[in-house]
Parts: sequence; structure tokens; C-alpha cells
Amino acid sequence: MAGDIAPLTNALEETTRGNQTDVYTLLAAWDKSIEAALERGGGSRFREVTKERRPKLIDMVDAAATDESGKVDWEFLQECTDAYPPGVDDHHCSQVLASVVARYVIRTRINHGPDAIPLWVVDYLMDITIDADTEWAWESAAALGWAVGHSHSPVLDRIVDRAGTDGDSWAMNILTHVAFADPDAGITLLERLLRSSDTREDLLFLRSLERPLKQDLPNFPQYWEPERELEYEVAFTDDQLDRLLEVLGETVHPRRLEKFDDQYTFDLQRAANEYGSADSE
Repeated sequence: MAGDIAPLTNALEETTRGNQTDVYTLLAAWDKSIEAALERGGGSRFREVTKERRPKLIDMVDAAATDESGKVDWEFLQECTDAYPPGVDDHHCSQVLASVVARYVIRTRINHGPDAIPLWVVDYLMDITIDADTEWAWESAAALGWAVGHSHSPVLDRIVDRAGTDGDSWAMNILTHVAFADPDAGITLLERLLRSSDTREDLLFLRSLERPLKQDLPNFPQYWEPERELEYEVAFTDDQLDRLLEVLGETVHPRRLEKFDDQYTFDLQRAANEYGSADSE
């Protein structure tokens, strides 16, 4: 069934790395070919094609979004996302574009701070949905967490608000990125989520905060190894760990903390002993 993705195959062969005009053609060819693959072979063909061709496509879009000095061309990325907007379910480009935008959010946060991330990027990632844009794009969009602390966008407020409708899994993915970007903000977000009436889980959220204890950068978006290009370290201070345990003691019943103490890196027994209350829920 190679004929179903002929436009994509041809476009990849004709694309010059770093050429933005070629990328516009490439995205159109991707969209057309993925639709043809779905029509001819259904989900199995879709998975086959995306697994085989998506890494190359993401790399091409990524390369076209920077100039020779390495400066990001946000205008180019915005033109791409405007042409293939999130949440509309009439194209197949979000899984590519969300991954590339996520990379630049992380790069920009580390190199220039949160305020260097354009506001439209925050809106774009916030509008990605799992139904319209695929789980792949939805997971990449969690890099929104690196925009926490933006002077002109209440990122934490927006995350908590949307968590009420998108559920705990979405919030956990975001929390992971927030914790990498700013451990203090990660603890604040955890507290707000645990105190929210919409939250169904509690201790599972701690998995998101354990990752920065073991590594300095996240493992996703996929097909990218940020440690090869970015110099970044993250760590929890003793004061932050104390605050985290206090939050847990105030929001999770002591018996749950004691029961699951051996399953988490954090000292849940101490949280129960020093900060727990029999009235905790």
C-alpha cells in the first residue's frame, strides 16, 4: 500500500533541511497521506506510517524553525499551527507540530526564561485535545508546564481549571513538566490539585514529582534528547521537600501515607507523623 503515502514519500525526498517553504509542502503531504492511509488500512496502517515517518517529519519541522544562529522563528511556527489548529479534528498535523512546539518551549524556558515563550504558544498547547489531535500530541502538549511563571499568563490557574474536565492523567503529565521547570511551582500545583474536588487520585500525583529526583530533563516529547543540547540541572532543596511533606500531611489521610510509604521516594511516614491529621481526607 505504499501508494497511499506517495505524496509524503515524494515530499520527504524533495525537502531541503531548514527550508521553510518545503516544510509547508511537507505538512500538506503528511496530512493527505495519513488520511489516505486511514481510508485504506485503518488504524493499523495509520500506526505503521506514523511510526515509520513521523520522526523524520518532526526533525524537518524542527530544523526549519531556527535560523543559522539558532534563534527560534516563532512566526514560522505560528503560521504552521494556524494552518493546522488544535481541537478541530480535520487534519493530522497536530502530532507533529505539538512535538516541535514542545521542544521550543523547553529550550526557550531554559535559555531565556518563561516570559520569552509567546502567549500564543501557551494557548496552542492548552487547546490540544486527545480526541481531535491524538494521544501523541496530547502528551507532547504537557510541555506547557515549562511556561509556569509566565508574567502575562496564569498558567497554573489554567492547568487547574482544565484538570477538572481533562482528568487526572492530563494533570499528571503537566505536573511532571512543571516540576522539572520549577520544583516550587510543582509543589504548589500538587497542593492545588490535591485540594480540588475534581481530583480523583492523590498519591499517584507524586510519581510526577519523583522524576526530577532522578534526572534533570524529561523523556518526552519523544524523538528528542534534550540533554545533548541543553545544560540544565534540577533539584529539590530540603525546604522544598519539607513543604512537600507538609502538603501531603494536610491533604492525604495519615493511614494512606503510612500504607504506601515504601512505594514512594518521598518520606510519607514522616509526612503522616509530623503533618498528618486524623481529619485528613
